[in-house]
Amino acid sequence: MRLKYLFFVALLAIGLLSACAGNFDNTDAARDKDLTKPARVDNNTLDGTRDYRRNDIITNDTRTRNVRNMGRNVGDRNDTPKMRVADNVADRIAALPEVDSANVIVTENNAYVAAKLDDSSGKGLTSNIERKISNQVKAVDRDIDNVYVSVNPDFYDRTTTYAEDIRQGRPISGFFDEFTETVRRIFPNNVR
Repeated sequence: MRLKYLFFVALLAIGLLSACAGNFDNTDAARDKDLTKPARVDNNTLDGTRDYRRNDIITNDTRTRNVRNMGRNVGDRNDTPKMRVADNVADRIAALPEVDSANVIVTENNAYVAAKLDDSSGKGLTSNIERKISNQVKAVDRDIDNVYVSVNPDFYDRTTTYAEDIRQGRPISGFFDEFTETVRRIFPNNVR
């Protein structure tokens, strides 16, 4: 009788120990309950939010775009690039005595200025001229936080083309990636 009792206690102890064992393979009973759901792969960003990857667009639970879509509208499932020409700002910059002409393209809170300087100055783009240009941009558009100025002739030509395309109503998505790459090349230390 004592042997049966010990056998029963041992069997009960084994059952209790195995039932209360740790979940070492990181499975969740609630998640595994319905095995007809598709496998959830790579949906944890490790920062407290969850990613849902749909056609290479990353959204979180608030349905806003991730940083990877910088310069694009961040509305409800709207992935259209947000880019505009600021002719009024360009006119104010061109009115500076050191500047012949300028193009200004704005994306979100960034202004990209391509300027042609007056040849008589001979100094090129000095920090003083850059500050004057930046002040003109921020005086006209208070939403601008960052002003990037270049006197690179290639950048000036490209921004002239981009500005014309935008004014004529051509789809921005067609050249937005090219513009982004050009900006990364011209301002390698400033683009996040």
